[in-house]
Amino acid sequence: MSKIAWIEDDHDEISSLVRLLELDGYEIPRYRTRPDVDKSIEEILSCDAIILDIILPPIKEDDPHQGISILKMLREKYNYDKPVVVCTVVRAPGIMDKLRRLGVLDENILHKPVRPSKLTATVKKALGQE
Repeated sequence: MSKIAWIEDDHDEISSLVRLLELDGYEIPRYRTRPDVDKSIEEILSCDAIILDIILPPIKEDDPHQGISILKMLREKYNYDKPVVVCTVVRAPGIMDKLRRLGVLDENILHKPVRPSKLTATVKKALGQE
C-alpha cells in the first residue's frame, strides 16, 4: 500500500477525494499548516508521494504561498525526490515556474476544483501504477 501525505488546510473540501484514494488502497495522512508539517517531517518524508496545496495558513505577507516554501524545504533540506502532485487554485505563471523548478511535472499540477477521476489517474501515474 502506498502512503501519500496530503498537505491541505481545508480538510472538508478534500474529504471525499481522500476517501476515494483510501478506497483505492492508499494511506493518506493529512496535514493542515506549516507547523503541522514541521512537527511531522519524518512521517512525511517516509511517504511515497505528496499532494500539496500552495496556499496554507497561517498566511504570511512575506510568504503567501507556503506550499512552495514547504516543497522547497523538502527538496533542498531533506532531498525529498519522490513525486509531488499539486492541487491549487493558484494559476499565476510565476508560481507554476517555481513549481517546475522544484521538480513538479506539469502533468502533476491540478487546478481546483479537481475532478476525482483526474486526481486518481494523476496519483497512479505519478507513482508508476497506471
